[in-house]
Parts: sequence; C-alpha cells; structure tokens
Amino acid sequence: MEFFRIKKDIPFMKYALILNVISFVTFALAVFFLVTRGLHLSVEFTGGTVMEVAYKQTADIGKVRDAVASAGFTQDVTVQNFGGSRDVMIRLPVQKGVSSAQQSDQVMSALKAADPEVTLRRTEFVGPQVGEELVHGGLMALGMVVLASSSIWRSASNGSSAWPQ
Repeated sequence: MEFFRIKKDIPFMKYALILNVISFVTFALAVFFLVTRGLHLSVEFTGGTVMEVAYKQTADIGKVRDAVASAGFTQDVTVQNFGGSRDVMIRLPVQKGVSSAQQSDQVMSALKAADPEVTLRRTEFVGPQVGEELVHGGLMALGMVVLASSSIWRSASNGSSAWPQ
C-alpha cells in the first residue's frame, strides 16, 4: 500500500546553469561592493572607547543618540541596549588628541544634561590589537579550511576516499 508517491528522479542538473549564473552575479556584486565601499569596521577592529551606562527607567535609545551627537560624536558611534532595557552600550571611535577618559567625560556630561539620573557602569579603551588578533585568527582558520578542502579534493580526484572507511 502506497500513501505517498515519491519521485525518485530529482533533476538537479536541470537548473545548474541558472544557479551558477545567480551565484556568479552574487559573487561579483560582493567583490564590487567590497572594493568600492570597503569594510565598515567596528570599534573592536579600529580601537576606541566602550562605555556602559545605566538608567533608572527604560532607556530611550533615540534620546541617548541625540545626547551623544550633541557632545560632538556623530560619525561611527554605536548606541545600543546592553543586557536589559535600562542598560546602554556606547561605542566611540578613536579621535586624535582626545583621550578615552576625556571622551567618556564629554559623553557623560551630555547624558547627564538629558537625564541627571544616568550612571556610568564602566568605561574601557579597546585597542586595535584586538582587531588584529581577530583578523589573524580568521585568516588562519580560512587557510586551514582551504588546505583541508584541497587535500580532500586531491584525494577524491585520485579515486581514493579522504574519509576513514
């Protein structure tokens, strides 16, 4: 007794040309945008100040962004909730001639002008060394994947299996 008719012949190669074209166009667009726009690296890669502030009530992220912008930090600033709805993380890029402590003082004074009950939980300077380590580790992992893939490809083309039997 047969409840479902299962088609055992699936024509994968029927769509190979279309899917290869879509794959190539997607790859070409990715390379184009990578070359023209570059990578948008965050504070972890470029270095900067990370601040964590807490509010008594739920934090309005829009007002926090406006307060940070009023302090003179408009480019590449990230403001987001952190943990709960009362905690906010602010990431500021490195500015020449301004120390991390000065940046956090400027931002805190602007935040306190908007809401006097805001408290600073922590401030840290993140150096670009962390980003260099992440890039190095990522490139090492990519190299290992390429080596493993090429050895599997080579052994498969020789007719032997790369996987244990």
